[in-house]
Amino acid sequence: MADVRPFRGFRFDSSRAPLSRVLCPPYDVIDKDMAKGLRCGAFNAVHLELPEGEGAAKYRNSAALWKRWQKDGVLKRDEAPCFYVCEERFVVAGKPRRRVGFLAALGVTPKAAKDIVAHERTLPKPKADRLKLLGAVKANVSPIFGIFPDPGAAVRGVLARTIKTRPTASGVSPGGTRCRLWALSDEKQVATIRRALSSRKVLIADGHHRCEVSRAYYALDRRPETETVLAYLCPEEDSGLVMLPTHRIVKDAVGPAARKACALKSVSSMDELLKLLARSSNPYAFGLLEGGFSLALPKGPGGCKSGLGVEWLAKRLFGALAPDQIKYTPDARKAVKIARELPGSAVFVKPAPVSQVRRAVAAVGLLPPKSTYFFPKIQTGLVFKSLR
Repeated sequence: MADVRPFRGFRFDSSRAPLSRVLCPPYDVIDKDMAKGLRCGAFNAVHLELPEGEGAAKYRNSAALWKRWQKDGVLKRDEAPCFYVCEERFVVAGKPRRRVGFLAALGVTPKAAKDIVAHERTLPKPKADRLKLLGAVKANVSPIFGIFPDPGAAVRGVLARTIKTRPTASGVSPGGTRCRLWALSDEKQVATIRRALSSRKVLIADGHHRCEVSRAYYALDRRPETETVLAYLCPEEDSGLVMLPTHRIVKDAVGPAARKACALKSVSSMDELLKLLARSSNPYAFGLLEGGFSLALPKGPGGCKSGLGVEWLAKRLFGALAPDQIKYTPDARKAVKIARELPGSAVFVKPAPVSQVRRAVAAVGLLPPKSTYFFPKIQTGLVFKSLR
């Protein structure tokens, strides 16, 4: 069974630090300009998630701030173990969407980890960084993001009833997502959620590095509090669960390899290219910016077991490149900008449905890095989980 537990979370005192002023994205999507703006907020979670400083000093800065905010009452711990229900309202492609999930403590012990399904390969550098932060702060600052099947709608029923009540906190993220949070401590409702997940496996949507780091930290420190990692969990059937394609940018030209494996059709603009790509019936079709825009349609059968374009691209176009030689973004316009500044090539990935990810993992195991981008990223600052 998936080991999903309520926990006593630390949350910002809304009278001193309203939710709209404390939220930030996870560390791996915060660039320098965004970090500078977020750090203008005295109590923004970025000071814990992506602390300033060089070397070991930055981790010590985060740890010292974590303790000071507790001492000063900026962060307060809930009296009872809770699941934290979170509703997010946002806009994608001009359409309003709503996603509802909950934050919990997810087991990472060797036994519990058997029911956590990873789908992306990880890199050593971000894992080393997150392990140092975890060891210094001794708290889960940002949650991993997991999805799970809820065919009987038992969990969705609890979540739907909860969001009809008055929220514990509400605010707007830096990216414009409207967030509402409820601390759910009712024993019957908590038991319903735990029972519904008792035969389910959780697929990691985002946060593979943090999940692996939590498993490694548990192996070093066997305290009960380290048995779990902070996780945001969302039913796969939720209508607001959105997965965007993550486009690739490389410095080296990929045109020769693309022309060898594909038929290329010139396209006048990025917008036209993205429309053609979304409509294409070929799961391995991709877009290319190298001089001009082109739609690439692979020749012949030559697919891959996962059925996902990202695996096909990794094997046919990027096989000789290390993952850190590739830049990634879900923003097509940003991909164009980066490619032209390098200069280099941008490869636009075809959108894939959420349901295909679990099938792909079952077929091939781990996929290339940045194979998925669940939008929006779950915000840091909603709640924290102490490891002490």
